[in-house]
Amino acid sequence: MDGDVKILFMSDLHLGIKSDELPTPESARMSTFKRIATIAREHDLLLVGGDLIDSNMVGSDVIDLIKTEFEYLRHADTDIVYTPGTGEMGSRAIMPPFLLDLNVSCLFSSTANPIPYVYEKNGQKLFIYGVPATAGFDISKIRKISEEGFHLGLFHVDFDFDDEAAPSPVYRIQKNDIRTVGLDFYAFGFNHNFRMFKIMDRIIGVCPGTPEPTSLYETGDRYVISIIIKENRLYQIKRLTVNSMKLYNNSIDCSELVTMGPIKELLDGNGSKKAIQHLVLAGRRDFVLHRQELEHYREEFFSLEIIDRSEPTLEALIDEFQYESTLRGEFFKMIKEQIDRDGLPHDIDGSDFTASLNRITRDGFGSLEEWLCSL
Repeated sequence: MDGDVKILFMSDLHLGIKSDELPTPESARMSTFKRIATIAREHDLLLVGGDLIDSNMVGSDVIDLIKTEFEYLRHADTDIVYTPGTGEMGSRAIMPPFLLDLNVSCLFSSTANPIPYVYEKNGQKLFIYGVPATAGFDISKIRKISEEGFHLGLFHVDFDFDDEAAPSPVYRIQKNDIRTVGLDFYAFGFNHNFRMFKIMDRIIGVCPGTPEPTSLYETGDRYVISIIIKENRLYQIKRLTVNSMKLYNNSIDCSELVTMGPIKELLDGNGSKKAIQHLVLAGRRDFVLHRQELEHYREEFFSLEIIDRSEPTLEALIDEFQYESTLRGEFFKMIKEQIDRDGLPHDIDGSDFTASLNRITRDGFGSLEEWLCSL
């Protein structure tokens, strides 16, 4: 389109993140960054809303990747505007030297006198305002220039549009801030899930969320945001799915099931070599859990974790384990014979007995003598 400006907005990829509970591998995060950079070549501007890296102590491989992709973008005439987040600034809120070597068009580094970055194409002028995520962040220092154009804020902040007082490691922007600053649009980093903001049915801001999950709560499709500005207004905005890995975090209440069929249906539906499945089974279970069948599903996923927190009934426990050629199998076979012959002794509470057996099944015993003595 003549006179329009195409913007791609991303935030919170957290390259180089280290965590034992991280659902996705670093290779997926790097692949996603390359995909985003490829999409950005079809845009005039790439906006980075902070936490492109997880920590200012990341390895040289991460920095080299960012440098390479940013260099390709600059050669493709895509400008890069970067607001550092808490990941880049670190706990001491000091700008790491390598950020200055990334060859971006604009790196917002000052909280004292923030000056907007000006971009112009075919008569359309953009003013982009930003402040690094530091303890000294003060949105009141943002001064909208009285010049015709589209005025956009790129901030790594939390938001408190519902006037909820909750602790946050970054500044919490509120509705009054939006009114006071008076920009045309706000691109928010920091929060990890997609959210769009409207005032009187007019879109005034967006939070893209993480392009790759950093926790079990960041499931499904993950996005960057493509924006078109034309004639000083938001002409188009859309989400683009970019994640290399898709995370599923499901919980199934077994008390609502009569067979494990729905569990298999869920796994069949989500199965993919690019999928990470985390599944928790909970509630009272009155059917056999065929664990070997579930193990076969591991071949269908990049990663599969099934956590059984269900509470099988006595009948389900016996049916599930009595045929095992193990100490546990011998244990449940003897219980089955006892119940078939004489039933449970009258002084044994069935619920307490079943609960004890569930604990024994989960924790186990070290020897046949312990299993048999537990009878």
